[in-house]
Amino acid sequence: MSTIFDVAKEAGVSKSTVSRVINGDEGVKEATRIAVQAAIQKLQYEPSYMAQAIRTRKTHTIALIVPEYTNIFYTEMFQGVEDVALKYGYMVFVCDTERHSIEESEYLNELLKRNIDGMIYNCYKLTDEMAKFLKKMGQKLPIVYMNKIKDEIPDASCVYTDGYESTRQAVKYLYDNGKRKIGYVRNSEDVSIIEDRYQGFLQGLKDCDLIYDEKWMYRVQRENEPDYVRLGRDAARYYASLTDKPDAIMTAIDMIGIGCIKEFNSMNVKVPDEISVIGFDNVFLSNLIEPPLTTISQPIRKMGQAAAEILIAKLEGRKTQESAIFQGDLIVRKTT
Repeated sequence: MSTIFDVAKEAGVSKSTVSRVINGDEGVKEATRIAVQAAIQKLQYEPSYMAQAIRTRKTHTIALIVPEYTNIFYTEMFQGVEDVALKYGYMVFVCDTERHSIEESEYLNELLKRNIDGMIYNCYKLTDEMAKFLKKMGQKLPIVYMNKIKDEIPDASCVYTDGYESTRQAVKYLYDNGKRKIGYVRNSEDVSIIEDRYQGFLQGLKDCDLIYDEKWMYRVQRENEPDYVRLGRDAARYYASLTDKPDAIMTAIDMIGIGCIKEFNSMNVKVPDEISVIGFDNVFLSNLIEPPLTTISQPIRKMGQAAAEILIAKLEGRKTQESAIFQGDLIVRKTT
């Protein structure tokens, strides 16, 4: 295996010059840079990242914090983050906090000990204590948040999809297609972007002069049940039990909508003839269920890419946008 000394000898330069070329020092003459790069290629030399980390105090590792990696939403997001990270020579360290906010600060402290360069942070609910902790952590390394948390951390870099307007427009779509009794299935987590979707739904009802009926609103309870599909099945059974049933429901996320469809199918409730269903996210499974789920699409992979671009630009001292806000698009399939 070739060493940095072999490269220096082959290129006719000093070891320190080879090191400067590897680290991108712009003060190295172009002819020298070309000679060193040619020697590296010829000898198939691979720099020691550990040695570079000690010297530069950078590990070229970023952390992606997710509340539950088994949720395919975060799997798709990771793919986007990794797309960009690998392009710039960074590794992605994925951490699943399993929704335990009490232990989360301890988890993040452990990450700091491992000298990560930066962090992309997903959270369900940001407590005051956690916001205070993250503000302090943000003084040590750059953080990009996959949520709208400007109220809790005003100067935060955020990447998210505007769910308010897209959900409002989806209600209008249902109204234009003859639906007048529209229900909504909410998450149990109090998350700003999830709440925005619900508020957009309520505004959509007002825009169309539709009644808000409490019995058509269902809130899943996740305390002891991590499976969103099963929770969606519970919601479907609830709606089927009503005497005065809605003719359409919207769900906060696709996986709940998929669960609703599965249960309606098992009960021979015809979707969309008897009840229409609209989800939110456009995860790949939404197009595989039968009938395929109409959904509000958010570009999950692009969101991951945008977060990584912003974070790495901050790490490398390049100018970048502070936040990225995406718009949701209604993808009409067979459940409406």
